[in-house]
Amino acid sequence: MKLKIAVLLICLCVVFTALAAAACGEKKEGENANPIPGGVVDGGQAPDENTPEDPTEPPPPTDPPPTEPPTEPIDPDLPYYDYLDEEFKRFGFEDGDRIIADTEQGIMDLLRGKDTAKIIIDVSEDGVPFETAARFAVTRQVSDNAFWEIAAELNFASDKTLTEGDIIAGVMWMRDGGGPDPAQCYLAYKTPTNGWGSEGDMSVNYIELDPGDGWQKIYFYGENAVDEDPASTAVFCIFLGYEPHTIEIGGIYVMRYPSTDANISATRKMPW
Repeated sequence: MKLKIAVLLICLCVVFTALAAAACGEKKEGENANPIPGGVVDGGQAPDENTPEDPTEPPPPTDPPPTEPPTEPIDPDLPYYDYLDEEFKRFGFEDGDRIIADTEQGIMDLLRGKDTAKIIIDVSEDGVPFETAARFAVTRQVSDNAFWEIAAELNFASDKTLTEGDIIAGVMWMRDGGGPDPAQCYLAYKTPTNGWGSEGDMSVNYIELDPGDGWQKIYFYGENAVDEDPASTAVFCIFLGYEPHTIEIGGIYVMRYPSTDANISATRKMPW
């Protein structure tokens, strides 16, 4: 009897041993059958979900962040036109060219009076950044519908072409010259293509200067409305208004910029 019980116990042990071995084999063949808390598998480091599939492949390039124009002051010792070039770049204007002349003196040489004389004046003691200016006197009353009869004028360059949409932008300095009435003027540019009608609304179409204000820096721009080839058929006009007065004009800087989103946006950043 004891022998039968011993044999039965031995058989039961063999059966339980075989079942245990089979169970252990299934766990080894399965995926992470018994993970260790904390995510470490089989004694190794837990995988990083952010690691690229191919760690040798470099990450894709990223676009550089947009930059704003520098905020430090522009060097006041720069030549006048170089200073204005930098100033207009900071407004956001791009790819401009000098549509009248390449220098301040070149523009002043081309400036002429219409029914008024141009008199060159000395500004060396005025503390201004430009070097040359002219005085124009209106000596008679102009009828209400003929404000263009007396003017200071410039033609655009003969070796260039004005294209529809071009932006004409720039600066000039003005001062009341001590006439009987306050100095005044209107900015425009005209071409024969549409019978000398306005070629674009100028941002500054009327200026009146008080005698005690001294030199005033005037910014302006206009959008060209028609193609003009050569550009010299178009006239940049400083109409001198109605009442007898005297006006002084200097530091004229005129640029042409192509019609792009950047340049159109730049016109809204200028201190009108």
